[in-house]
Amino acid sequence: YELNNIIQSNIQSEAVTYKSVDTVVEADEAVNYPTEFLNSLDLPGMPPRILQLKIGVPIIMLRNINQPKLCNGTRLAVKKLMSNIIEATILTEPFKGEDVLIPCIPMIPTDMPFQFKRLQFPILLAF
Repeated sequence: YELNNIIQSNIQSEAVTYKSVDTVVEADEAVNYPTEFLNSLDLPGMPPRILQLKIGVPIIMLRNINQPKLCNGTRLAVKKLMSNIIEATILTEPFKGEDVLIPCIPMIPTDMPFQFKRLQFPILLAF
C-alpha cells in the first residue's frame, strides 16, 4: 500500500477518502471485538479500512461483482468519485474502454477465528 500512496500523493488532484464500516457478524461477539480493533485489521485480499483515491489513478478489483466484466484482478482507471459509488473505466481486454460503476459491498474474510464484515469498495490502488 505504501508505494501506491506515495505515487498517488504526487498526482495534482484532490483525494477522496472512503472509510469502511467494520462490524462483527454475530452480535454476541461485539464485546470481544470492538470496532476500533476491527478497523485496525489489514488483511490480504481485503480493501483497506481507509481508501484514498484520486481521479485517474489505476485500481484493481478484489472481488467478482459482475462477471465476466468486473472480476477479481480487473484493472480500471478512476473516472468519477461519488459518496457511495465509483465510476471507472476498464483498462483490460475484452471490455477495455467501458465505463462501469463500482458499489461498496460487504466482505467477510474466511481465514479469521471470528467473522467480521467490512463494508468498503472492493478495490485497491494498483500503480
